[in-house]
Amino acid sequence: MRRLATLACVAAAPLAAAPAAHAQERPPLQARLMSCTTGATASARTAAFTASMPALAGTRRMWIRFDLLQRMAADAEFAPVALPAWGRWQRSEPGRAGFIYTKRVRALRAPGAYRARVRFRWYDARGRIQRTAVRLTRACHQPDPRPDLRAGDLAVAPGLGPASATYLLAIENTGRGAAAPFDVVLTAGGMPQPPVRVARLAPGASRVVSLPGPRCAAGTTLRFVLDAGGVVAESDEADDVVDRACPI
Repeated sequence: MRRLATLACVAAAPLAAAPAAHAQERPPLQARLMSCTTGATASARTAAFTASMPALAGTRRMWIRFDLLQRMAADAEFAPVALPAWGRWQRSEPGRAGFIYTKRVRALRAPGAYRARVRFRWYDARGRIQRTAVRLTRACHQPDPRPDLRAGDLAVAPGLGPASATYLLAIENTGRGAAAPFDVVLTAGGMPQPPVRVARLAPGASRVVSLPGPRCAAGTTLRFVLDAGGVVAESDEADDVVDRACPI
């Protein structure tokens, strides 16, 4: 069973239990994801799960237990997370027509997904188990909140002289977070050029960056390195080095 690090833990929120409002109202047997909020900060990432069960003939008490399951980006399967106030049996008052219970978590890690495994037990007046059941909720998906820089179209404009050119590279932030100012480095003819500073790039925004350099020859390749200084923590760093055919 996993235990989350202190700085990125899932916390248990205050809980609520409620019986059916009237004896005739028997809630269904189910476990549901009631809410799932996402955001750039841990405090914005929450989930709420609700489970309900109807009393059977001769049922005296009903028990419900929630276990939180987590699957991070590198995981193939969901696995249990050790949390305070989770993994414990909650008991109904005697003689109720049904039992409804809600659990909440906050400060969810991202990227990842969370669901609840809910176990149910029915007990008769002599304390004997009448029935057991298990249900899984839908998953609360937490997308990666980080920025992601990507190179777009490339064009060329005249440079300061016949042997130079200005390369116009479109750069887009396709991630969910803002990218702090970063450098772009052009390599032409095997020679790296001085870095060009790009201002802060908001999520979904794009900008055309002008990079001066030597005039390339047809059939040669230009290399562009986005965030050459490695100052932006991105959701995908693998696409920051881009090779393009000379557009001349």
